Amino acid sequence: MRPQHIAWMIFLIPVIAVHGAYAIGWWEGVAFQCNPYIDGCTTISRAAREGNAIFFFRALMMPLAALLVIFWYLQQKWLERMTQKSQLHVFILGSIGALFLILYVDFLGTEGDFNRFLRRYGVIFYFGLTVLAQIFSINTLHKLGDKIDSTMRRYIYIQLTLIILCWLLGMGNLLFKEIGFSWADMMENNIEWHFALYMWLHFPFVALMWKRTQFAWQFSHRN
Repeated sequence: MRPQHIAWMIFLIPVIAVHGAYAIGWWEGVAFQCNPYIDGCTTISRAAREGNAIFFFRALMMPLAALLVIFWYLQQKWLERMTQKSQLHVFILGSIGALFLILYVDFLGTEGDFNRFLRRYGVIFYFGLTVLAQIFSINTLHKLGDKIDSTMRRYIYIQLTLIILCWLLGMGNLLFKEIGFSWADMMENNIEWHFALYMWLHFPFVALMWKRTQFAWQFSHRN
């Protein structure tokens, strides 16, 4: 399997898991029938834990955590090849985020305040550390300047735009909750769906950059 295939899987698996779980809940009549990207009628967690959807969600998201660790290892090695500098921090941040994803998925659908606490902070740190690893990756590539071609720079600018959107959504969510708008909960749900999608959209552009630079990795040697 080529490295770019793993990057594509990191994008496709959560998209299929989240939307597939919501579709199962809709089909079984236990999920809100709306467009969560517009109406904000449900959270990703609530959509994934209703009915049989949770089994579908867990079956995809648990392996995703393992693939994320592999992805961030490959990203570290690729960035080191591009910069000739250590990028261990990218691997550490991304991998810890993947571990928090396991925590979140494992406690999804369970009852109790402590389990709810673990679930909530599991997803917060998964999102936060993943985005932070993405930011460090973008910053590292941006510093290369003219050493990368215009197509690569275009991919980086798209990734940067996605990160800025995630940041604006996060700040907007905090602002709405602090002001105490009556529709703040609905907007928080809406923001969660968009934030997750924009974060996942980062990975296809990594796949395109890996392919463009002919990145290949074998555990026995570096190409």
